[in-house]
Amino acid sequence: MEEIITSLKHWEAVRNNPDALTELFMSKLGFELDMSLFPEKIPLHAYAGIKDGELGFYMISEPNDVDSSPEDLSANCYWCPALMAFEGGGQEIPEEEANIRTNTWKDTFADWIHQIVNMPFGMYQTFYIPTTDLQPIKYAALFALKDNIITPDIKAADLVLANDAGVFYDTIIGQPPYKNREKYYLLDLI
Repeated sequence: MEEIITSLKHWEAVRNNPDALTELFMSKLGFELDMSLFPEKIPLHAYAGIKDGELGFYMISEPNDVDSSPEDLSANCYWCPALMAFEGGGQEIPEEEANIRTNTWKDTFADWIHQIVNMPFGMYQTFYIPTTDLQPIKYAALFALKDNIITPDIKAADLVLANDAGVFYDTIIGQPPYKNREKYYLLDLI
């Protein structure tokens, strides 16, 4: 559990430092999400972290993200390192929209990071991932940016999930702001 807490603390230490963030995200496209590790149709929490100097996400299903023993928390957290390329719930979105979002990330992430760290909530700590329409298979979770209703001049952080069949999913929410901060127990440990 200490490794998880340390990784989350490392992220917290840099999440408002645009130069450090830009370096961490350089050439990173996203991460692999293996849904067979989690109960079906239960939302996931993806916590950004830095482990051994590398960006990644600790994934935990929402019912397990509660005050429990360190052993239980560790057993239910899965490390997903950020990757440069992929080998291979959500709401389905068209491929064109997925490409727009992921290309916006690739083309503008460094500028976006410099903008977002100056916003009231700064860079995200977590992603909320509904899984209603997801199958127990592996997905590519691609970094993306989408239009933001609250601040239209600055894009919102996003993940677009893609399966091997070329189907894209989206309903993921970067946080903060949190809809219900009490559901994110791991944040209480950092």
